[in-house]
Amino acid sequence: MKKLLMPLAGAAILGVSMQVAFAQAELDTDGDGLLSYAELVIGYPDLTEDAFAQMDTNADGMLDADEVAAAVEAGLLPATDG
Repeated sequence: MKKLLMPLAGAAILGVSMQVAFAQAELDTDGDGLLSYAELVIGYPDLTEDAFAQMDTNADGMLDADEVAAAVEAGLLPATDG
């Protein structure tokens, strides 16, 4: 049973990562691979600047793919359907 659960867990994580990457690419209007608050609020209009700052763990004013994935995993940003 354990041998089956590990690949399934990995596939689930990969699936979420792919959803996050797809959503990030759609919202990244300037194509720099990062999401600003202005870009992210287009897809998530209820997002506050305080919530964005909480997700921006390196405090550079932008979210990279790792920060977006961590925000989804932490429940700070909803996962996309997809």
